[in-house]
Amino acid sequence: MFAPKSKIASSLIIVFLAVATVPVLAVDYNPGVSKGHYAKYGNFVGIGPGVEVFNDYDWQRVDVVDVSGKEVTLISTGQFKNGVATPGNGTVEVWNVEAGTRNGTLSVQGSIIAANLNEGDAIPPPNTYAINKTETRTYLGVSRSVNMLNVTISTPDYETTLTFIYDKASGMLLESSSRTTPTIAESTPSEYSYGVVETNIFGISPTIGVPVEYILIAVIVFLVIIIFVVVALLLRKRAK
Repeated sequence: MFAPKSKIASSLIIVFLAVATVPVLAVDYNPGVSKGHYAKYGNFVGIGPGVEVFNDYDWQRVDVVDVSGKEVTLISTGQFKNGVATPGNGTVEVWNVEAGTRNGTLSVQGSIIAANLNEGDAIPPPNTYAINKTETRTYLGVSRSVNMLNVTISTPDYETTLTFIYDKASGMLLESSSRTTPTIAESTPSEYSYGVVETNIFGISPTIGVPVEYILIAVIVFLVIIIFVVVALLLRKRAK
């Protein structure tokens, strides 16, 4: 049988281990935009087979029409150089930046991601991709911290490399490019690119806060200190 002091010490160890194994959430996924924010894209350049129509694009625009919890509702509009509306003009999409879904379906590549992510942070949905790099770039004369996502898609017929650059503070897409290389001999690669030409998101400042994992560690340390104090008082009381 354990002595009373041994029982208290054993209980302390059990409680400490239980507290120390609390799961740590490394990232908090939240929208960084509000209703009325938008990004307009231009400079559409396509090279190679199958991109002829892409070169006829004049502009594409994405407007934030609603933000609710983790969900951002976007409406897309666009126009060809001849003035005709682009396919999908007026399309409404609901993005959940925490679940990584578009209209309820898992989707990685899109117009928006969670705000204030850092290099190495995963981009929902889980077990897919993560921010490859965080750096500073200049867009429309404004210096912004941006997050870069590189995606490689390989099939027996081709390999495609996609690059998405997102504004860190808002999570909105600033630039996109792609290169597709066929595996068939003597086939011609194709490329495309476009970028932001007008936006009102650059007034959004990065959120500077304490990472969630640091808060949880502080809570754990605080609880452990309380446990030790309580046990010390009990041992002192028993010793009298």
